Amino acid sequence: MHRHFIVAKSFGHQIDCFCPDGEHADYIVLNKADVIEITNERKNMMDYGWYFMIIINHHRQFYIALEDLDKYFVEGRMMSLFDLELRIIYLNYQIDKALDKGDEPSFLAETKKLKEASILQTHLQRFLHNVEENQIIYE
Repeated sequence: MHRHFIVAKSFGHQIDCFCPDGEHADYIVLNKADVIEITNERKNMMDYGWYFMIIINHHRQFYIALEDLDKYFVEGRMMSLFDLELRIIYLNYQIDKALDKGDEPSFLAETKKLKEASILQTHLQRFLHNVEENQIIYE
C-alpha cells in the first residue's frame, strides 16, 4: 500500500548514502505541490534505523529515514489528503468567524490560506485519480 503526500512548504533534504565512498549522497529540493509517494519498500540500516523508498512526482526515487519523514510531517512541510481536508474545514471556520466579527484583515489572510490549501488539495486529488486510472489500465 502506497501513501501519498503533497509538499505544502518547499524544503531541502540531504539524501543519505551508505556506500563506503558515499558517492550516491545528494541534496534535493522538494518544491511546493510536489507529490511524495511512500512505498512499501523499506530497509533497516544498522545504527541508522528505518529507511523508506519514496518517489517524487513519479520521477525521482530514493530512500529516506523514517525520522526525516516524521519531522517533515510534524513541521507541516508535507500533508496528506485527509490533512488538507481538515485544514480546509478549519479555514472555512476561521473565515466565518472573521466575517461574524467584521475582521477584514483576518478574513483576507484566512481566505488566502484557504485558496492555497484548495489548490494543493485539487493537485493531489488529480494526481491520485491519475494513479488509479493507470492501475486500472495495467490490471
